[in-house]
Amino acid sequence: MTITEAQLLTWMSTFWLPFVRIAGAMMAAPIFGNRHIPMRVRILLGLLVAILVTPNLPESAAVNPLSVSAMLMAANELLIGIMMGFLIQLIFEAVMFAAQMIATGMGLAFSVMTDPQQGISIPVLGQFLMLITTLLFLAMNGHLEFLSMVAGSFQAWPVGQAWLGADVSFQLAGALSDMFRGAVRVALPAVMALLVVQIAMGVVSRAAPTLNLFAVGFPIAIFLGFVVVERILPGLLPILDFMLTTAVEKVGLLLQGGSRVE
Repeated sequence: MTITEAQLLTWMSTFWLPFVRIAGAMMAAPIFGNRHIPMRVRILLGLLVAILVTPNLPESAAVNPLSVSAMLMAANELLIGIMMGFLIQLIFEAVMFAAQMIATGMGLAFSVMTDPQQGISIPVLGQFLMLITTLLFLAMNGHLEFLSMVAGSFQAWPVGQAWLGADVSFQLAGALSDMFRGAVRVALPAVMALLVVQIAMGVVSRAAPTLNLFAVGFPIAIFLGFVVVERILPGLLPILDFMLTTAVEKVGLLLQGGSRVE
């Protein structure tokens, strides 16, 4: 059996560009892009997904992987993948933003630890909510939904058939607004309860100026904050499900915002 150079280049072009999109998406997505997962494991996982997805992809024109046009196409596919993973990552960023608002109201913003997923310092409360969010994300098969979304993107936007258009920036801006909206939905009950505590402490300070508010108000704010966090945990799953559905819809709109190649 003889393998020619043309056949080898065809196989490489057929497999390389889908792998770039898949690798970019997994690099920016939660869980798959965790920094504690070795780089080799992430690359092998991306290769495995690309091997499973490539045989079912629409046929595309063969290009030389080492040509300038192929490099530009690879950069385009990488950006597409990163944007898809980024939209899913915004779900976790919304929870983290909500946790920071709650921790600030409780007075626990100074209590921080390193987030193993992003490698940055976050409040301890944020780490707790991130662990809960990760478990819920896995329980609702969010990782499988993400892989299905990436595989389906090749049907909606075949490799090399479109380039990122100007509408993509508006879709990303809409996704950021959805992130803030989700964060407010998570944090609003706790923030309002803690605001009431702060107002009450302000009234007490006017009525009894000699009272040590730091010794009294700080424990009350922490206790009430933990009570409110315990009460909002059951409602976290519907919010995550809504944000995941919205993120998948945003990806669909993102794939419609490209400039089609005629």
